[in-house]
Amino acid sequence: MSCTSLPPQSRPIWSNWSGNIKHEPPTNGNDYYFAPQTLDELKTVIANAKTAGVVLRVSGQRHSQPPLVTDQNAGNVPATAKNYLIDMSCYADLGSNGDQDMVLNADKTKLTINTGVREANVDEFLTQNNLMMQTVTAGGFFSLGGMTSVDVHGATIAAPIFSGTVSAFTILKADGTIETIDTTTPQSDPSLQSWLPIQFARVNLGGLGVVTSVTLDVVPRPYANTLQGSISKFNASSKSKFVSKFESLLSEHDRLEAFYNPYADGLITKTYMAACWDVVENPQNPIDNEPFTAGDTCEMAAKGEYGADIIPGGELGVAAGLAAQKSKILAGLMTALGMATIDKQVSTANTNHSDLWLSEAVRVMFMSYFIEISKADSDGLGKVYDALQVVGKPMEDGSDFYIVAPMEFRFITGGDTAMAGTYTETSDSLFVNLDLIGFVEATPSANYQPELLKFFADVERQWVAMGGFPHNGKMYGFYDPTQPAGTYTGAFNPKFLDDLRQRRGERLQAFSTFRASMDPDGLFYNDYLKALLEGNS
Repeated sequence: MSCTSLPPQSRPIWSNWSGNIKHEPPTNGNDYYFAPQTLDELKTVIANAKTAGVVLRVSGQRHSQPPLVTDQNAGNVPATAKNYLIDMSCYADLGSNGDQDMVLNADKTKLTINTGVREANVDEFLTQNNLMMQTVTAGGFFSLGGMTSVDVHGATIAAPIFSGTVSAFTILKADGTIETIDTTTPQSDPSLQSWLPIQFARVNLGGLGVVTSVTLDVVPRPYANTLQGSISKFNASSKSKFVSKFESLLSEHDRLEAFYNPYADGLITKTYMAACWDVVENPQNPIDNEPFTAGDTCEMAAKGEYGADIIPGGELGVAAGLAAQKSKILAGLMTALGMATIDKQVSTANTNHSDLWLSEAVRVMFMSYFIEISKADSDGLGKVYDALQVVGKPMEDGSDFYIVAPMEFRFITGGDTAMAGTYTETSDSLFVNLDLIGFVEATPSANYQPELLKFFADVERQWVAMGGFPHNGKMYGFYDPTQPAGTYTGAFNPKFLDDLRQRRGERLQAFSTFRASMDPDGLFYNDYLKALLEGNS
């Protein structure tokens, strides 16, 4: 373990990265935030939470924008804690002495990782062992627990969401027992015989217990230039041109992240940029993998450094973004600057043969949707074009709200994880993930700019009509489906959650049944998860 650690228990003011949730400690002065380093310490926290009669949740790198970890209580702080939070940043229980946080199996195909470890540290370890992940997120600043409890996705076209590359979950349950769920674990509940437990462990929403470790399936990376990056910039002024270009890109590359600038004029700037990476088994002039240091997760947590690094002057950037969302000219300038910044960051990462390109960010919020397109053909890619134009056309025609950052979209393969936005019953079906960014104050979503709320609601209605499902870790639910078009609310509208529950249907009910079997007394069952699975009635 590192020499600088979090205190074993404390009472901080907790806030997520985007600032829409602020949770203050109870007024009675008692601790509610715990940082166990060993299995025995973690078991003690669970036992104490049961005695206190509180809900117990795990806090990772704080990028989840729904109240999935804890609730907004600023302005209404209770005298006694209703929730305990666990920080796994300094936790280790692997290896022969139980003091390691990553262990590679003998044939170097599987890496078992404690869930407080960040993705960048996994990349560091794998690079030292001439290995790499099947798919990665852009930034490397998420914890493994966070990445696998929601449907965080990567950019590898033929791979599923990140948790789909995890083959085993070790879970400490409310009764203090440990259960490992892997791809061979049978279903014991007769009512769930068409489901395997691994389908619920992946994207578990923190509701099954404390996931202490996950086992990641990894692949060889014998050389640094086994992974080779490139950037393509182009215009696509029609649906047919868009389809033709992306048919080519998706057939030629292994990993792809694309960016869309709806303000590009086609002369000075390009409408689209695609960051592409390819796995080359036998590269010419092979370059040995070069070890690097990603920073110690535990020490960073001790200093209060969670999540993405903020670009210097980031708060000024937020202020500029808020102003630009009201002006097409300013929005266009800032979006072009954002595209140039991404270009520079990706180019720097490519020099280092990495697809963890996002090094710094401005604090924003995201609405992120998965839409099934089935295949990378004219119909599927035409659907992607239409989904992008839901945002792009108002930017061209005029709007009360303007986006101030490029839209990002990625292509991933669907799977059978029950609560994922990429759930499908069609083998190898392709999905697109669409990210819409908003600059916001660090305040609950109901206080966001009305123009932003209405625009996001309008876009969301159309993406849902296209069959879209939201990313579980991002903002969504900006409207009440029982109300007419043009109306809007703050995020996570209860009626929207009711409708989402109906749309998920049998798979949600199956997850709910399994969750209850793992946690019958509801130790890990907070209000937001109840709203997702049962509603607010």
